[in-house]
Amino acid sequence: MPILPAADPVALRQELALFEEPADIRSPAFERFVIRLSERLDLDIPRKDYPLLATVSGCFDYMGRDR
Repeated sequence: MPILPAADPVALRQELALFEEPADIRSPAFERFVIRLSERLDLDIPRKDYPLLATVSGCFDYMGRDR
């Protein structure tokens, strides 16, 4: 079995986008994503914060900030 090099999870999450194309924060798919995220994390996510959730690193940063 080949040994794969270790991946840096921080570097990976900073470069991954959640959608293949730039996220349209007005789209039904993005709205469903935010609703599901809100439900799973028991967070109230205001619409003004939606642009912060367009990438994986944005989601991590948003979830990690003080409320």
